[in-house]
Amino acid sequence: MSTRNYKPFCLEVKGDYACFTRPEMKVERVSYDVPTPSAVRGVFESIFWKPAIRWNVNKIEVLKPIQWISVRRNEVGAVMSERSNGIYIEDERQQRAGLFLKDVHYRFYATMEYIPVEKRKHLKFNTVPVFLWDPE
Repeated sequence: MSTRNYKPFCLEVKGDYACFTRPEMKVERVSYDVPTPSAVRGVFESIFWKPAIRWNVNKIEVLKPIQWISVRRNEVGAVMSERSNGIYIEDERQQRAGLFLKDVHYRFYATMEYIPVEKRKHLKFNTVPVFLWDPE
């Protein structure tokens, strides 16, 4: 979209655990080995987001060996409605397993891409009513 070349930005991200959920696993959470480009884009957008830019992920580096951990946890299998008096957790408990990443360390590279005003997506939360515009 833009002819301007921006320098790439680099982030190092690390943590005790991570999960980049595979969509084909419906019930049990199983992580991808490495973050998906859309997850990396989300990391950059959580730091700096503007309607005028889009982050393009250039490279994902794995800095520590991939390690897995299996976790079992209790979840509630029902959703309480406003009309009910509540739910008895002991009757609705479900035990789920998950396969997560352990002790992760990544380096992400991405560049900003400028999006011209006419090509930006219409954002409901970013609109200003026409009657508030300054006439030019």
